[in-house]
Amino acid sequence: MSKLTVFIGSKNFDITLDEEFAKFFKEDFKDIFGEKRTIKTKELLYAYVQKSHNEFTNKQKYMQIVDKIDEII
Repeated sequence: MSKLTVFIGSKNFDITLDEEFAKFFKEDFKDIFGEKRTIKTKELLYAYVQKSHNEFTNKQKYMQIVDKIDEII
């Protein structure tokens, strides 16, 4: 397990993640927020909306693939 601290607004949040996921999370967080030490609440909300949109489009693509596989089978 790996403990990470995220600074949002004026508060610190400690999170504990599985080691493998923690590595992914750190890189993904860095890709989104860069080297910032503190994230504004508005920035976090925007990032969450963007991630949710990505998940939505990925799910749509996944379902299209599943439908095509079902047609073939």
